[in-house]
Amino acid sequence: MDDVRAGAVAAPGSDQFLRVEERGIEPVPRAERHGSSRELAFLWAGAFVNYASLLTASLLTDFFGLGVWDGLAAVILGTVSAALILGLLSHTGPRSGLPQIAFTRRIFGENGAKIGAFLTLFLAVGWFAVDSVIAALAGVQILSLGGLGANAGKLALPLVLLIVVASVAVAVYGHATIKVFETWGAVVFALLSLLLFAALAGQFRWNTGPSVSGADFPGAFVLGFMVCFALVASWFPFASDYSRYLPHDTPPRGLTLWPVLGVTAPMVLLGLFGLLLPTIDPKLAAGDGGVLAVITRHAPGWVSLPFFLFVILGEIWANYLDVYTAGLVAQTMGIRLKRWQTALGCGALGGILAAVAVTVTDFHTAYQQFLLLTYLWAPAWAAIVLLAFYAHGERHAVPALLAWALGTAVSFLFVNYSNIYPGVRAFNDPLISALHGADLSGLVSMAVAAGAYTVMLRLGWR
Repeated sequence: MDDVRAGAVAAPGSDQFLRVEERGIEPVPRAERHGSSRELAFLWAGAFVNYASLLTASLLTDFFGLGVWDGLAAVILGTVSAALILGLLSHTGPRSGLPQIAFTRRIFGENGAKIGAFLTLFLAVGWFAVDSVIAALAGVQILSLGGLGANAGKLALPLVLLIVVASVAVAVYGHATIKVFETWGAVVFALLSLLLFAALAGQFRWNTGPSVSGADFPGAFVLGFMVCFALVASWFPFASDYSRYLPHDTPPRGLTLWPVLGVTAPMVLLGLFGLLLPTIDPKLAAGDGGVLAVITRHAPGWVSLPFFLFVILGEIWANYLDVYTAGLVAQTMGIRLKRWQTALGCGALGGILAAVAVTVTDFHTAYQQFLLLTYLWAPAWAAIVLLAFYAHGERHAVPALLAWALGTAVSFLFVNYSNIYPGVRAFNDPLISALHGADLSGLVSMAVAAGAYTVMLRLGWR
C-alpha cells in the first residue's frame, strides 16, 4: 500500500484539531488538501474498534447457530467484501473534494441526490441512537459492578443524555478533531480488548461447532455473512466525507486498501471475541444483557471496568462520524445552516431517538432490525455510484435513479424477515424457506442495480 504523501503538503485551513471546521459541502480547494491515505486506516479502525463490531459477530453464534470458526469465516468474507466497496467509494473524495452524498449530485442529479441525503440522514441519526444506547448499557454494567445491582438499569436514560452531549460536543469541531479522537481511541480500546480477551481465554469453548446442519448450515452462513456485510455497508454513504481532504493525486491503491485494512483488522479481532463470548455462558448471552452481562459475570473487575468505560468512549467516538456526516447530508438536502449547526441539530434528533430506544427490552432483536433494514438501499446505490465513477461516466440521472430503485425494490424479496421479526409470517417465507434462511438482499440489490444501469445506458437512455 502506498502511503507516500501525494503532492505538496498544503495548509489545512480550518481543518485543524479542536478548531470548528468552517467548510460544509463545497469542494475542498486543492491548496488545502493534506495528509496521506494511511490516515484512512486509523480513522476507519476507530469506527469499528467498538462494541458494535463485537455485538454483531456475537449474533452468529448466539442466534444464527454458527460455530466459532465457520462464524469467523463468515465475518471475514462479509467484512472484506463490503470494505472493498467502501475503499473504492473513497476515491471520489480526492478526485472531487466533495463529501460522498454531495458528489452523487453528479450521478443522480440535484433532486435525486437529496433522496440519498435523506436516507443517509436517517441512517446516521439511527446509528447515533444505537451507539448511544450501547454506551448507556455499558454504563449500566459499570454501575452494577459498582454496587447498584439491578437498580443500575434505572439510570440508563440519564446516561444516554450524558453520552449524547459528549458525542455532539466533539463532532461539531469537524474532520481533523474527529480523526485524532478516532485514531487514539482505536488504539486504547484495542489494547483493553486484548487484556479482556486474555483474561477470559481459559473460559472460551474454542471448538464450539454449529448448531445447524444440512442445508440449513449454508443458509445460516449466508445470513451471518450478510449481517457483517450490512454493518460495513451502512458506512458506504460516509466514504468520501473522510477522504476529501487528501491530495487530488493520492495513489489509488492506498485509497482502496488502507480503508480495507482499517475495517477488516478490528472486525476480525473483535469478531472472534464476539463469537467466543457466548460460548462461556450461552443462556446469559441470549438474555437482555447480552454479552455485556457475560463479561460482567465472568471477567475480573480490574479489566471489565476499564473495558466498559472504553465501550462507552468507543461508541461516543463512533457517534462523531455519525453526527459529522449527518450535518453534511442535511446541507445537501438544502438546509441552509452551517455544518456545525446542522451537526448539532442532528445530534439532538439522534438523542431523542436514543432516549426512546433505551427503553426497548429486546435490544438484540431491535439491533438486527435496524441493521438489516436501514442499509437496504445502500448496496444498490453504491453499485450505481461506482459504475458511474469508474466506467460509464456521470450525468445519467434518470437511468441511475431507476436502476437504484429497481435494485432496492428487488432486495426486499430476499430479506429474511422471520429472523428479525420472530413469529411474523412474511410474504416471502416460501422463498426464504427454499433458501434455508439465507438473506441475499444486499448481493441481489447490487447485481440487479448494476445490470439494469448498464443495460439502460447501452440502450441509449440518458
